[in-house]
Amino acid sequence: MLKIDRYIMQQYLAGILPVLLLLLALFSFMSLAEELEEVGSGDFTLADALMVVLLTTPARIVELLPVTALLGGLFGLGAMANHRELIAIRTSGLSKRRIAHTVTGLAVMLAVAITILQFTVVPGFEREAANLRGKSLQSTEKSPGSKGAFWTRNGSFFIRVNEVRFDRTLADIEIYTVDSNGRLTQMIQAASADFAGGDNWLLNNVSYSELHQSKVMVTKQDSLLWKGLLSAEQASVLILPLQALAPSDLVKTIANLKRNQLDTHAYEIALWQQVSLPPGLLAMALLSLPFVLGSVRSVSAGQRVMTGGIIGISFYLVQKLSGQFAGILGMNPALVILAPAFILLAIAVIAIRHQRL
Repeated sequence: MLKIDRYIMQQYLAGILPVLLLLLALFSFMSLAEELEEVGSGDFTLADALMVVLLTTPARIVELLPVTALLGGLFGLGAMANHRELIAIRTSGLSKRRIAHTVTGLAVMLAVAITILQFTVVPGFEREAANLRGKSLQSTEKSPGSKGAFWTRNGSFFIRVNEVRFDRTLADIEIYTVDSNGRLTQMIQAASADFAGGDNWLLNNVSYSELHQSKVMVTKQDSLLWKGLLSAEQASVLILPLQALAPSDLVKTIANLKRNQLDTHAYEIALWQQVSLPPGLLAMALLSLPFVLGSVRSVSAGQRVMTGGIIGISFYLVQKLSGQFAGILGMNPALVILAPAFILLAIAVIAIRHQRL
């Protein structure tokens, strides 16, 4: 039986691979079109645009795997059904329930792969992509001899940031304020700054120095809410998108923002959308089975793929919009975001049982 299990897995993966490559190529092309708009801005080149698309590929794979699990199952297992291989396997003593268990095992392995990518590969690659996108900012200058540090200006403030970290925080910040004559009037130093959404930043371990003609007055604060530390353009380029953060980083950021009584809604949405990917993948994988375990004469291969495509696209859109629904309806993000995946999983299990296992 182990050989048959391996064969089913191989056929399932053989169906997933071309679907994943096709969707990946399509979404990568759309991403490249967006990056090409920035070519020529600052030091951003065509080679940089291509590298950004390449570096953001792991994030796209994670995002597309649930839909791919459904379509790949329809192609891979559907080919077995059309060739009567599934019937032959059943006559050899392998029940439909056993086939479902085999597919479930493969889906769990894919879910583990998604989780590993979320925790390890995606954040690092997205950080490198953000560094390349930073070349398009003409108003940002790198500090000589200091890797990752940069200077920028926002109105009357001159800002130096030593490091942009993975978890959407800045480290070792200095903010200089000058008057109309160009004289330094105050300096703010902060150990770190957390992105609090919009134009707001929460400075931590702050030292505030006011320069007068005869003396310097220094005050210290544990935290300080600062607006406009980076421009919207700089934040969008230099700061990782929420979806690119590891779940552990999101948990830490949410806890930190709650301690400072700041809004965490966007971070909670991103966290639960990541958490929903593994059960969503399992649901989509199992949902492919009712289409191929029944009579292949009743539903053609084209109908199976079309139906699967509609379900997959609908699920993808619901997952993208569910967080916004939670905000509009004032509901718990975890409940609204996880519900579609578990509802689909329940439907898949009921449909498989209905096949008279």
